[in-house]
Amino acid sequence: MNARSRSDHRRAEMVAAAHETISEFGLSALSIRGIAAKIGMSPGSVLYHYPDIADLLYDVHRTLVDRYATRRVHTTAAIPEPPRKIVHAFRSGLPSGPDDEVCKVLYELHDLGSRHDRHAALMTSLWDREKLLFESIVVAGIASGDFHPRRSPGELAASFLAMEDGLGLHIVSQNASLSVPMALDLLVSFASAELGLDLPRPALR
Repeated sequence: MNARSRSDHRRAEMVAAAHETISEFGLSALSIRGIAAKIGMSPGSVLYHYPDIADLLYDVHRTLVDRYATRRVHTTAAIPEPPRKIVHAFRSGLPSGPDDEVCKVLYELHDLGSRHDRHAALMTSLWDREKLLFESIVVAGIASGDFHPRRSPGELAASFLAMEDGLGLHIVSQNASLSVPMALDLLVSFASAELGLDLPRPALR
């Protein structure tokens, strides 16, 4: 392993450790000393790769956004029928529950967008990628004759995504009045009305 590969490997370890810390204890618990202890390095070694903890936070957010968006596309790609595909897309975007590690960290890091432009840019990128996923499914459903929407694919995609994000936030915030099955049913019912057909209700993973 050359020096560049070793550096990339070390940085990936630090990103993973920071992700785990945020998931377990929240953003306020993140520290250089804590990251160093978690991966068996000295604080100085962590600072060598990340002199500013803000850069580490950005890499955590960037990595998570890319993995999350890519996973959503890949998990729906194998489903050919638009009605089943859009329901699966809803399921892939909702947290698995209040302790969903990926969604918890994403929501916490998204809050940085209100104060830092580069985090806001990551949120914009994720929105655009997820909106494109929904829009492409709606367009395919129209072409196949399955969907008969009254609004444009872009408007529907934005509506689906905004509703999904709001429900997901309540789930990870441990809203006792909203369960994952309830959230999924709300999304499917709303989409059924907007797309002009009764979408299938999936089994939760």
